[in-house]
Amino acid sequence: MDAHKAEFKKLVEMMGWSQTQTAMKLGKSPSAINHLLNPDHPNRPTESTLRLLKLVIEHERPDFFKKGALDVRESSASEAAASRLTAKESRLIQRLRSVRPEEQGKIYAVVATMLSNAPKGKGGKT
Repeated sequence: MDAHKAEFKKLVEMMGWSQTQTAMKLGKSPSAINHLLNPDHPNRPTESTLRLLKLVIEHERPDFFKKGALDVRESSASEAAASRLTAKESRLIQRLRSVRPEEQGKIYAVVATMLSNAPKGKGGKT
């Protein structure tokens, strides 16, 4: 697979975005995103499309690239799965960000207590 295509695909997967979500964020049609993600299609992302994708990611998740110059091509599938947020997790984070900062600390404390007392899932980590 083309290096640009592979990088584009890995970034979209790591963000957990659907083709439709990616299209909306980049101002493209869902079919254009499908072409960019399809390894058998000749269309490939341009440098400017990759830069735009990275800027959108940086805007939404400022910490995303801060792990020591993340090289997406070398990241493992388990890293991608671990960093991907579900739609429900994304909605919770968006709602939390809309709360006044002085109230966020209280919410964090409640959620942290609830999580420490909750049964562990598949990963077993908290």
